[in-house]
Amino acid sequence: MIPTITKLLIKIEQLEWDLAEVKQELEELQAPIMKALTPEEFQVARLARVQAQNERRHPSIEKALGKSDPDAKTLTAEELQQLSLEEGINPEDNLFSSAIIEERERRSK
Repeated sequence: MIPTITKLLIKIEQLEWDLAEVKQELEELQAPIMKALTPEEFQVARLARVQAQNERRHPSIEKALGKSDPDAKTLTAEELQQLSLEEGINPEDNLFSSAIIEERERRSK
C-alpha cells in the first residue's frame, strides 16, 4: 500500500501538470490578442504581467533564500527582464512551460 504522503505528492504532481497545461492553453488563446497590440501596448501588457508574477513569487523566494543580504542590490523586474534579454532569453518562447508540457506528454505514453 502506498503511504498517504506519497499519494498526496502524486496528486500534487498531477495538479501541477494540469495547471501547466491550462496555462499553455490560456497563452495560446491570448496570443492572437497580444499580436493585435501595438508594440507599445504589448510592452505595457508584458511589463504588467512580469510585475504581477514577481510580486506573487517574492514571498516564496524570500522564504526559500532566507533573510536578504542588506548590502545586496535588489533588481527590479525591468532590470531582471533586461538582463535576461541580454543573455539571449526570449520571454515569448515560454521554454519552461513548453518543457513541462513535453514531459507530461512523454510520461502519458
